[in-house]
Amino acid sequence: MGLANLESQLMLLAKCKKVILVMVVLLFQALAACGEANPTNVRPSPIATVPLATATPLPATAIPTLTPLPTLTPIPLPTATPQPTATPTLPPAPAFTSGSPDLLAQNIAGWLNKQADALPSKDPKTVENARSRLRTLLLNWKASGPEVPVEAVDLDGDGSPEIVASLAETWSESPSSEYGFLILLRNSNKVWFATTLRAVTLNPKAEEGFIRPALLKVADLRGDKQVEILFSEYFCSANTCTIRLHIVSWANNRFTNLTPDVPEMTAGQLSFEPTPGDATTTLKLSGGVLSSVGAGLQRERTEYWRWDATAKRFKLAETQYATSPYLYHRLIDGNVALDKGDYPAAISLYTEALTDSSLKLWFQQLQATPQEVEVERQTLTALTRFHLAIAYALNNEREKASATLQEAVTKDGKYGGWAKAFAGSYEANKAAKPNVAVTQGCQAAINFAQQNKGLLEVMNLFGYANPTFKPEDICRVL
Repeated sequence: MGLANLESQLMLLAKCKKVILVMVVLLFQALAACGEANPTNVRPSPIATVPLATATPLPATAIPTLTPLPTLTPIPLPTATPQPTATPTLPPAPAFTSGSPDLLAQNIAGWLNKQADALPSKDPKTVENARSRLRTLLLNWKASGPEVPVEAVDLDGDGSPEIVASLAETWSESPSSEYGFLILLRNSNKVWFATTLRAVTLNPKAEEGFIRPALLKVADLRGDKQVEILFSEYFCSANTCTIRLHIVSWANNRFTNLTPDVPEMTAGQLSFEPTPGDATTTLKLSGGVLSSVGAGLQRERTEYWRWDATAKRFKLAETQYATSPYLYHRLIDGNVALDKGDYPAAISLYTEALTDSSLKLWFQQLQATPQEVEVERQTLTALTRFHLAIAYALNNEREKASATLQEAVTKDGKYGGWAKAFAGSYEANKAAKPNVAVTQGCQAAINFAQQNKGLLEVMNLFGYANPTFKPEDICRVL
């Protein structure tokens, strides 16, 4: 039974080998058909070549330019609206009264003292609250103009600012008064205390108040690191308005007047410039021309007001006149130089007046009669020549003085009488000092002028804006 099974298994194995061999043969045949097992002696069949058609080029077509897409506008994000600051409730404002400046000033101080956030302190916010509320109050009262400041400045150097303002009812459309005053608020035990400055404070003979006062500047004008107060008065006549200036300082709880000479000018314009050579400020007033026919022949002038440390006040330091084409003004300019003691300048101006034929006569411009024009010419020429002789004499040019006097006697006819009278005394004292000889000559010339006043009448026909000419002015050196 076991032998028979073995024989059966061997026969099955032989059959399997045959099947495997057949499968291997079939595999090689399949590979040969695919070209993987091609015999070397068999040539492959040629592959037919099909010619490709020539490509026809397409017509060139412009590539279109693409329009850029618009830039997107960013959508703004909503901004949070800040909550409004709560406006403090202010106490009722005092009423404006024009009868008592001191009472009104006290009422202003009392009103501010009721406001906790506007009391005097070293905190600039509270001082600014007081300053701005005072300014609003004055504007509401029509007691100040929109261009007029209210200033908060430490005037006395104690570390606590004072508040300064000008106050007048004249800014309203129908004022009952043109007068006003300055108010100064200072720290007194942490409350505001009011002090007023009125015209009578500076000058007991002045009017009760300043005329239309306006605060102009609070600054160091003396160059001493102390602060001064500059304010103006402004008043008008039928034809012209005038500005008047005041400068005061505040120290030891009182005002000090620094402009007792009172700068004042018709149609004046104020400006400032540094004073040459020091730290002070120069005030320039320019103008001076009246809008009136009766004012006569005029020209603008500029006044320079500077601090005089010796006199402890602001004083008129210099006056400059605009150049004029008129003979009259050239004589006046020579007289000014002579009065200053600038004899070379006076000699130059007088000589120019006598030799410059382009200088005009005022009466000719007024279309006066030929006789009146001739009187002007003769009078101005004679006075110019006479004053030229005086300038020569004071400059110790005695021979030129004598020659000019002789020329005046010869050329100026009846107007040469001043020169003739002067020459008699001058020549007699010529050997003395120049001032002595000139003084003697001037006294004789003045005596002649007083006895012949008619010769000087024309000098007072140039309009009321010009100086009045008296016989004593014939020789101004006395």
